[in-house]
Amino acid sequence: MPDSQFRVWYLFLTQVIAIAGILHWFGKFEATSQFDTASYRDYSVENLTDALNDTRTFVYPCVLLLFRESDGSERLIPWFQYACSAASTGFFMAVLLRCKWNSWMALAAASPILVSPMVLDYCGVLTPDLLAQSLAVAVVSLWIVAVHAGWSPWAYFGLTVSIFLTYQTKPSYLFLLAFVPIGGWIARWWLTPAKRDAWRVALRLSLVTLCPFFAWCAMRWFVVGHFGLVSFGGYNIIGIAGQLLEKEQLSQINSDVRPLAENLLKRRAAQKNWPQSRDYESMEAHFNQTVWELAVPAASELYNADSRLMNFYMSTLSGQVFLSDPKSYLMWVFWAGKRAVRASLELTVRNPISIFAFPLILWAFATRWRRQSLGAELTVTSEYDAEFQMMVWTALGYAICKLGLVILVEPPIDRYCAPATVFLPSVVAMIACRMLLHARASTEAH
Repeated sequence: MPDSQFRVWYLFLTQVIAIAGILHWFGKFEATSQFDTASYRDYSVENLTDALNDTRTFVYPCVLLLFRESDGSERLIPWFQYACSAASTGFFMAVLLRCKWNSWMALAAASPILVSPMVLDYCGVLTPDLLAQSLAVAVVSLWIVAVHAGWSPWAYFGLTVSIFLTYQTKPSYLFLLAFVPIGGWIARWWLTPAKRDAWRVALRLSLVTLCPFFAWCAMRWFVVGHFGLVSFGGYNIIGIAGQLLEKEQLSQINSDVRPLAENLLKRRAAQKNWPQSRDYESMEAHFNQTVWELAVPAASELYNADSRLMNFYMSTLSGQVFLSDPKSYLMWVFWAGKRAVRASLELTVRNPISIFAFPLILWAFATRWRRQSLGAELTVTSEYDAEFQMMVWTALGYAICKLGLVILVEPPIDRYCAPATVFLPSVVAMIACRMLLHARASTEAH
């Protein structure tokens, strides 16, 4: 191993241990339940039909069950979640080094992921958020290998498994089905235009992402009569549609879902101080209330608490509400998009590595300006351009695809924006690293 790689691995492992110590000091490794933890504990693993009909996917309930069966409790899960995050980040850096990235640029790209908001705030929370992000980092790592190599059997096999496990951990990562092949086609075309094989890479990536997904959906269709990853999409989107629904729209709602619409409106009218406005802030604040206190009880009453039927009718009603008032839904998407962009910028700036990198960037700018004012000739080099551009487009494409899926069905709160922006602080850190490397090269040249 070259000395530079030995140094960056030493620094990386030092960060992993130091962050673990800090999180332990602040009690972040205490297992903590949230309002949705119970739904993962209650997942049925004994009956295939019940499991496939559940509103949750199978990976995280199996993790909880495994620890309860082996340890008798869930106290070690926070350590497991942190270990998975550190391992996937280490794998990410190893991939960058294997792709001949500069060692320090690879470290700069990986370090911010170690202190992402999901790690700092959710390592002890018994929800699948951090585990899903860790799996997604592994997906992007294998995706980079596939893009660089063009053909790598182990990378494609790894992508098949890791993508499947990622959206089975948290369905909001279904955006990977689009990001991996489309992003792979663009990245391969951009990086190796002379080879003219971008379409072949995109085709292979499409096969490894879509085939397992459609196979799973077909199995659910055969067993429980629903073609989809999980019977849950309606639970999300009704939080928007349930607030846009008005009595005047009932005549445009099909008779099969009109009872649900009427029941929802009746329950909403019974709520004290329910806001009359449709501004984004009000809708975001009342999203969970609309889902869990209005729509779900209304659907449960009508459809005998059958989660598959409840999901179907809530999804159908939502689609009809949007068709009858598309302008209001488009305004939601617009304001949710603005909220997502603002939250993404805030989360990027708040990353501890970004906070450390910004002064370094300013210092490098100031040093360059001072040397130019003294008459020094500074050469402009394109070194590290490939690494930097790859990280920029990966981070932006990943964030846009994930946030684009989120804002269509639910508000982009920080819990959903943080995983989408996991690679953006890496761009900031790489800017600082690149400027420092150039500054050192200029100093050595003089």
